[in-house]
Amino acid sequence: MNNVHFKSLDLNLLRVFEALFAERSATLAGARLGLSQSAISHALGRLRRSLDDELFVRGPDGLLPTTRGASLGPQIIDALKHLESALTAPAFDPSESDRQFIIGASTYFTSVLLPGVMRRFVELAPRARLRVRGENLLAEELDRGRLDMIAGAFDEVPPRFTFTPLFQETGVWVIRSDHPALDAQSTIEAPGNLPQVVIVPDDGSALGVRLRGNNGVLRRPVAWRTDARLSGIQSEAQSALTVPDTYSALSIVRQTEMIAFLPRRLAKQAAALGGLTLVEPSFVPAPLAMGAVTRAGEQGPIPWLLSLLRQAADEL
Repeated sequence: MNNVHFKSLDLNLLRVFEALFAERSATLAGARLGLSQSAISHALGRLRRSLDDELFVRGPDGLLPTTRGASLGPQIIDALKHLESALTAPAFDPSESDRQFIIGASTYFTSVLLPGVMRRFVELAPRARLRVRGENLLAEELDRGRLDMIAGAFDEVPPRFTFTPLFQETGVWVIRSDHPALDAQSTIEAPGNLPQVVIVPDDGSALGVRLRGNNGVLRRPVAWRTDARLSGIQSEAQSALTVPDTYSALSIVRQTEMIAFLPRRLAKQAAALGGLTLVEPSFVPAPLAMGAVTRAGEQGPIPWLLSLLRQAADEL
């Protein structure tokens, strides 16, 4: 956009762009802004002329952003958030908020961290709600405000997001406490020779959540299982069973002579219930940095929720 275009641009048109970017529909964008469909179409026409680009084109699932539109979307949303914050800047009061927070997280992350989070959440924000999603998450849902944060381990985070480290996770063997291969010192002479349960989620990755998207991808790590296998901790020959989650693996280990290499914090929770013993591996893959991804520049409720995650992580 050149200077002449910007000086003459009606900034209300950017709110129309934001609504279209989120809803992918002129009708839904109009309902969101309290405008008619024809008013949205007229505003989009003015935007197209000002920016010299179609911005949105019709696709099988509604309006799809062009390359220029997809590039502008996160920047416009971020700019509008900063502008709104500068003009209103209300202090967030969790005790009065009835907001619903939505985060994406795996069952592992939810089991390990959410108990500590919720102890604080229900006390400090009794009217607020927290929804956890763990399936088919889109990185774009952060851009469009349909997710407040995504928690897990990540190989790659696009620069438009902020990654906040929370804790590091390592692995440990889990074995039935009366397993015949377990000696008096609670060690296993050759764990790699025992039949193993290996966790292979449906999307082929490891700890974290599934993330997809064309506009910069948040990738969850696959290195946990690969590093373990290459280091001799897990052997494809001895991996008699693959399951999609840690809870299935724990149930099987409790009732068979199979063993599993699992995230340490989750394994400790399971062992505390009895019947399982943890055995240190001879070689441990590099720990995974677990954390939360949010939109850059967030203020108010999201940093507050993130502070609860940090406090809970400090207690792990």
